Amino acid sequence: MESAGSGLALISWQGWSVTGSISALLILLITILLWLLPFPSTPIAEQLGNPSMRGYLQGRFGAVSPFARYLAAMERLDGWMQRWFGRRWSGQAFERCLAIAFVFPVALFLLASVLAGYKSGQINVGELLLFLFGVVMVSIAVRALFHFGYWVFRRRWRSIGGDSELAEIVTRILLGAFAVVFAFAIAFAVASSLAGEVSDVGTVAFAILGGFAFAIAFAIAYAFAGAWAFFIALVLVAVIALTMAKDFAFFLMLFFVILPVLNAVVDWLSWAVTRFNVSLIEIASPSLAGAAFIGTVLIVDIAAAIVFVVALAALLPIGLELVDLFLSVFGRDSFDWRMAAAQAVRSPWDEGLFVTGMLLTPLVPTLAALTIGFGSLAAPFVPGAAVAREILQEDAETALNADQIRYTSRTIYFSRLWYVPALIISIGVFLLIWLALDKLDVPVARFLHNLALCSTMWSHGQCAWF
Repeated sequence: MESAGSGLALISWQGWSVTGSISALLILLITILLWLLPFPSTPIAEQLGNPSMRGYLQGRFGAVSPFARYLAAMERLDGWMQRWFGRRWSGQAFERCLAIAFVFPVALFLLASVLAGYKSGQINVGELLLFLFGVVMVSIAVRALFHFGYWVFRRRWRSIGGDSELAEIVTRILLGAFAVVFAFAIAFAVASSLAGEVSDVGTVAFAILGGFAFAIAFAIAYAFAGAWAFFIALVLVAVIALTMAKDFAFFLMLFFVILPVLNAVVDWLSWAVTRFNVSLIEIASPSLAGAAFIGTVLIVDIAAAIVFVVALAALLPIGLELVDLFLSVFGRDSFDWRMAAAQAVRSPWDEGLFVTGMLLTPLVPTLAALTIGFGSLAAPFVPGAAVAREILQEDAETALNADQIRYTSRTIYFSRLWYVPALIISIGVFLLIWLALDKLDVPVARFLHNLALCSTMWSHGQCAWF
């Protein structure tokens, strides 16, 4: 493998040991983050015993107009985001964005690496299908393990007379700590494999254990000595890494600091804007004027998401240049991110997938809002919706029997399948904008590439616009 100074050498096939190990850790991290969603999730059977929820589901299955269904879906989305993120501009909202941002670079790294291995002939279709099957099986096993662990924890907690609300708080704290540990362990393993050409199982395992050891040490320092001790310990380890392992230090900072933090900042702004726009949609009146108002708000939100992508295209290279300047003090060769940027222009969905994917993360909030909205409009067309609607229209105070709960629950699960075509349509909106700009002789990839160069011309002196 080439050194970091030669370009984005990390996008190459790393071997199944590296890919499999990091994928398993990523599955664990994603599971932890999902459990940090508004917790604990209420089973559908319990939701059906809630009169307000039954009223919402009636409307979802067609008891109200499409306009009313859409507004109800936006109201629920707003409520979910309030519980998950907290206030729009709060520190909790940024922490949530940062947690999600740990997933993006590693997931894209794995996807781009597997694609590179397939294109180069180092892996075949059979191996790829077996790997995907393994990912599904590990995901199911991890989910089952978490549910079993939570069940055991609740039983033990109740046996000692513990309070349920305190149990939720303790669970959230533990999950948050585990999320940091796994994020650091993943970054440590990726950096070790890239800097040292690690490919055997034993060395990968050692790198992962080393990452866990450092992460746990940081957590202990923070718990017993406070934030200053944690910061000092982190600086000391960073200095040691910089002086002893130059490429390793860069890759560790890339996956644990540079990409997550910079993406989280822009994503935080993007989520805040989308949440504000969703709150505007909620007050729209059910009329033609209200529909026009919603359309205008959605156009503004789409435009804002595109602006954030442009901002990230300038912010990421600036961050890379600043970190590169800092690392040069320790004698590390320059990291040529421009090679990766040029590669993304030539093949944005192929060799340049890693760069393209990192730039498009600010679109996620808008895609979520569009998908939820489109899905709410299609929900009544699921098979069994009419029967489920009739069941739910019974006296809200009357408990449903087992057969009614089973039938309605199955219909609810099937209705969620509409989110797949809804997501495809939402993505298609941005693809149409991309194609329209290209037809107007405004090549998006080239524009973003030039923006990245010009925003860092203070370092390298290159800018196609001047």
